Order: sequence, then structure tokens, then C-alpha cells
Amino acid sequence: MEANSYPTYEDAARDYLAKLNALMQLPQGRITGRDTNADGIIGLAEEIADISSGMIWRAEKYLFHSDPLIQEGISCHFIDQATAELLLETELMQIVQEELTGIPPAAAIQATLNAALREAISAAEKSMIFPVTQGLVIGASYRITESSGSAEAASAFKLAFGCTAGTISHRVQELGSDITIDLVSSAEWTTVIHEASSRSSAENLLNSIGEIDRPLASKAAFAAGKILLNVYEKLMALANGNAGIEARKKIGEWLEQIKQTGKIEIFGALVENLYGLDGLTRLIERNSESPSAAPELINRASDLIRTYSDKFIVLAGRMRKLEDAIRLGKLIQLPPLLPTVIALQVELLAALVFAGHDYIDRCEECARLWKT
Repeated sequence: MEANSYPTYEDAARDYLAKLNALMQLPQGRITGRDTNADGIIGLAEEIADISSGMIWRAEKYLFHSDPLIQEGISCHFIDQATAELLLETELMQIVQEELTGIPPAAAIQATLNAALREAISAAEKSMIFPVTQGLVIGASYRITESSGSAEAASAFKLAFGCTAGTISHRVQELGSDITIDLVSSAEWTTVIHEASSRSSAENLLNSIGEIDRPLASKAAFAAGKILLNVYEKLMALANGNAGIEARKKIGEWLEQIKQTGKIEIFGALVENLYGLDGLTRLIERNSESPSAAPELINRASDLIRTYSDKFIVLAGRMRKLEDAIRLGKLIQLPPLLPTVIALQVELLAALVFAGHDYIDRCEECARLWKT
């Protein structure tokens, strides 16, 4: 089916998964290189890139939906897709590197990449089984808060809020600090700051392909550039509209501040300040002193807020897999690729920080529901 003929995101997603699974049918072991399946993987990558590009705009109704559950669902799909696509792009760039240098990738690196790609494809398939409208499915159902009085229920809610907000903040700081350390310690600091304030460099990678005079390498690099552009667009989509621009700007300011001071612990303080957890905790403590809602309503709010903790743990874990894929991509020593890889890390860091912010806001909304 032509990439532009899919009626819906779901129709495109089914064919997208079929193409990813076709990659799994390639022989075990090294799947790139002149002596095996280079033409096959390039052809599939081109098809995947075309379908993926169409999926982005077909998902707009989900990305801008008023229901946070639906936004959550499409975000999960995009993160898992981006991880698989990025690892596929790294496979393609290995073809380019080998064609240009004549040196095949180290066996250990190739084995790691193969395993990671197969795992990512499997994860994307499991994730996309669930409709976007179901949000992030965690397989757990909470119905454990059974406080009998409003005061007791309010106290339980305060504890649930503290645990959930603390978990979200901790996960953001844990992964975010790792990404930040990698960025601020980069020898290409000028590139880091540039990519924190600009759009993707994937277009530049595509433009540089004309300089490659070897047909197989040129084909692989062209497919890789298309995939990288899709990955970047999917990460940008996690922060809708102007929010994404503001997120990237703020992350750029944070990176410069950490670079100048040489203190990575500043990242945690910046996250805590952005989320305003101290103020929210004090507000909930005041509200808990004279709860006006029925115990059952407060109990349900407590149970709901606990699901946010579990959901964010899963979401952060998926983002960790994407960061791992980005770092594997850094093993490809081709200069045009570096700015794009750095741009992806900056976008992922912004997506992580502001995903945490969104979940904190949803926790605060729970408090408003039972206070009214």
C-alpha cells in the first residue's frame, strides 16, 4: 500500500508493524554489510520511513486531544517506535561506514545492536497492540484505599501524593542527570548548545548525502536520514506546539548553567523548582486539614494517583531504552551524524522533564477533584 493511502493512523500502524517484523525474518547475527542483506534492509528501511512519516500527521488528532489519556497513549507509541527506528538507522549507518572505510563493525558491537533492535521491535509490537485511547497500559488496577472517614481519607491521599510525586521527580532526575552528564561532557559543546535552540539537523544529513559517491552507501545514508527526521519529529510531538519550543529553550538554559558551574546536582534542584513540589505539598496539607469531599471520592483519587506513579515508571523506562539507542548511534564515527544525535538527546531530555511535569499536574488535578 502507498504511504499516502492509509485512511487512519491505525491502518498505517498495522503495515508499519508488518515491515518491522519483516526485519526480524532476516538471518540471525550480522544483518548489514555487502555480503549479506544490505539491499534488503535498505529497502525495508525506506518503506518503514515512508509509513512512519505519514503516521506522524495522522496522529495529530491524538497529539492535540483534550483527554490526557489519549495523549499518553500516542506518546507511548511514538517513544517505542522511535527506539526501534533509531536502532534501524544505526544499522544503516554501519553500512555507510563500512562502505566508506572498508572496515566492518566489531562483532561485539554488532551483536549488541542486533539484540537491541530485535528487543525494540518486540517492545513496539507489544505496545501498539493497545489502542491509543487506552493510554499507557500497566496491567495493574488499584482499589486499595478504604478509609472510612474524610479525615483519614485525606491523610491517605496526602501520603499517596507524596509517594507518587517523589517517584516521578526521582525518575526524571535519574535519567535526566545521565543524559545531562553525557551532553555537558561532550567535546562538541558548541553543537550541544546549538541543537538545544534549533530544529533537527537531520535535514543537513540528508543534504550531505549528495557528497557520497558510492551507490550502496548513498542509498543507506538517504534511508537513515529519513528515519532520523521521523524520530526527531516524534520526539518533538511529545511536547505539543509552542510548549516544545519553550521546553527546548529551558533545557538549553539548564545545560549552560550546569556546564558553567560544573555541578550536575543542580539538575535535580532545577527539576524540583520547575515542578513546584514544595508548594503543592503545602497546599495539599492545608486542604487535608478540613476535607469537604466524601471519603469514597477521596479514596478513588488516592487510587488514581497511585496509577500515575506506576505509569511514569514504565514511561521513564521506555525513555531509558531510547537513550540507550541514541548512545549506540554515537558509535558511528561519521561527522554529519553527530549534530543530529545530539539534537535527539536534547529533545529526549526536554520530553522527559515535561512529561514528568504533566504527570505532576495530573496529580494536582486529583486533589482539586476531591476538594471541590
